[in-house]
Amino acid sequence: MSRRLALVLAPLLLGMAGPWVQAQSTVPQDLIPKRTSLARLGLERQWMAVVPVAGSEQILRISRSADLFFVQTNQAMLHVYDAETGRHRWSAQLGEQAPSARPVSSNSYAVFATCANIMLALDRNTGRVIWRANLATIPTSGTACDEEHLLVGLNTGMVNCYRLKKEQEKGPATLLDSPALAWNLQTGGKVLTLPMIAERISLLGSSDGRVFVTLTDEPTPLYRVKTGGPIGEGLGTYGTRTLLIPSADYNLYAVDVLTTKMLWTFPSGAPIEQAPLIAGEDIFVVNTAGNLSVLEPSTGVPRWTLSTHSARLLGTSPTKVYLRTFDNDLLVVDRASGKVVADPSATFQRAGLNLREFDLSFPDRYDDRLFLGTSSGVVVCLREIGLTTPQLLRDPKAQPFAHVPPEGVSEKPAAPPAETEPGAEPNAGAAPAPEPDADPDAAPQPK
Repeated sequence: MSRRLALVLAPLLLGMAGPWVQAQSTVPQDLIPKRTSLARLGLERQWMAVVPVAGSEQILRISRSADLFFVQTNQAMLHVYDAETGRHRWSAQLGEQAPSARPVSSNSYAVFATCANIMLALDRNTGRVIWRANLATIPTSGTACDEEHLLVGLNTGMVNCYRLKKEQEKGPATLLDSPALAWNLQTGGKVLTLPMIAERISLLGSSDGRVFVTLTDEPTPLYRVKTGGPIGEGLGTYGTRTLLIPSADYNLYAVDVLTTKMLWTFPSGAPIEQAPLIAGEDIFVVNTAGNLSVLEPSTGVPRWTLSTHSARLLGTSPTKVYLRTFDNDLLVVDRASGKVVADPSATFQRAGLNLREFDLSFPDRYDDRLFLGTSSGVVVCLREIGLTTPQLLRDPKAQPFAHVPPEGVSEKPAAPPAETEPGAEPNAGAAPAPEPDADPDAAPQPK
């Protein structure tokens, strides 16, 4: 079947099947998670889909935004689905080849993706290309956006911020035909951390061990936080002011983003690569050794810690925490006590749930849904039995992160501590004090 025909037929098949998209004869039946096996673990399928792939084409990455689910292939195809129902929205060709794929972002009118050195904006309703921009180098982070700005990190250590709209003297702002570079910031290493745009500020992590906080609308640096190792894959936020920084120096740092005050430091005992997962009043952090801890947000003190043997976070529900092991088996943990509900042998052997071909996943940071995919093109969304309505991890009525209240910020910024070199044994005692400080050498450069 040709690619063109496959792309034409896929939406029709998905539309007829609804949220329960069954695999066709080309997909081995033993690859599909069985209902009985899922039920033994208290799970059921929310939806399943077969992504149209041709020949040697393979899925490289799955990711999501608040309401969209993205699938990217090594043939530079982007397939977009509704995150809750699995309904196929559209597919688009981003380029010719894609040896790697970075996370995709979206706002109310566009989807932003990269392919090699090209960054694209696509209409979120149709997939039509709005613009293409040549980055002149390879991006090393995913994109991050709000309604007016777009951030991307590059292998040169640069982070670029683009304006997406043009202000008008009268009437609303209009979309630009191409992104306008607002500023860029040079860090001391590759930018592997997903950037973050909060209310009025941008947060940028780098493999040089620093997090930069800068205004988004203008090239004005506010401060930086220096740790003893590369920053993890992503940053975390709790409430409106607590910025969570995972570092390879074995520590998770909590900083008041409005005052630069160091709130607490949690020494995990091993490098932290995954971004912390925040659900309600729980902060979940797992290090590269697989030690999972749930932290008290106000103090950073662990309520419990569990050794998971190199597992990675997959998601959380109101009562459970889900992880993937090295063999892609499922590990289920009680959220309140930290006790193992189902270990890998229980899920694979006793429950009969074989997810080992599902080599693609990501920790869901929006709600309780669990997303898995195979490189051959099967994607599945799981939920706990009966939870037909998504259980949001953050109160949708809460003020956005970095929101400044009308009365202003009462606490004065803490005096920057003297710069401290990290110790030779990061897990042997107190963590090195990070450095919140103005950094004129790393100031964003206006364009």
